[in-house]
Amino acid sequence: MDFKSKPILIAFVIVVVVAAAGFWYWQSKKAPSSPGAPSLGSEIFDKTQSPLEGQVPDINPFKNQKNPLDAIYQNPFE
Repeated sequence: MDFKSKPILIAFVIVVVVAAAGFWYWQSKKAPSSPGAPSLGSEIFDKTQSPLEGQVPDINPFKNQKNPLDAIYQNPFE
């Protein structure tokens, strides 16, 4: 290792350590939300729920018949 790359390596290590310490400090200072208070995400989730959930009728015309062509065409390889 030559002398020119050594200060760059030391500076990189210092930047990484300072960034990690700053992130840890920022995470520890975040105010914890109370479990009973609604958050923005829960409010958006409640507003975007479908009012017809579970009330949509089944409109599949082929529910009882797996292949609609079975009555028309007989497969010769069966």
